[in-house]
Amino acid sequence: MSIKTTFSLGKLYCNIFGHRYRVTKKITSHVNEYQCMLCNCEATNDDKGKLTSLTPQLRDINRTLTSFHKKKNHAF
Repeated sequence: MSIKTTFSLGKLYCNIFGHRYRVTKKITSHVNEYQCMLCNCEATNDDKGKLTSLTPQLRDINRTLTSFHKKKNHAF
């Protein structure tokens, strides 16, 4: 049995000092998707406005929210 581990300076930096997020996708004016510039960790805003890890379920919710937001803005 072999266990493969990968060492990354970006992950080490993020563990010590925290992530350096940048906006990768603007969902609405108050919901965004973010990606860490160092370790490529992804996050989004939760229902309370705080950052949380971007799970497949949250990615799907954001996709649906984008669709509703576009339809609402193009209706007028």
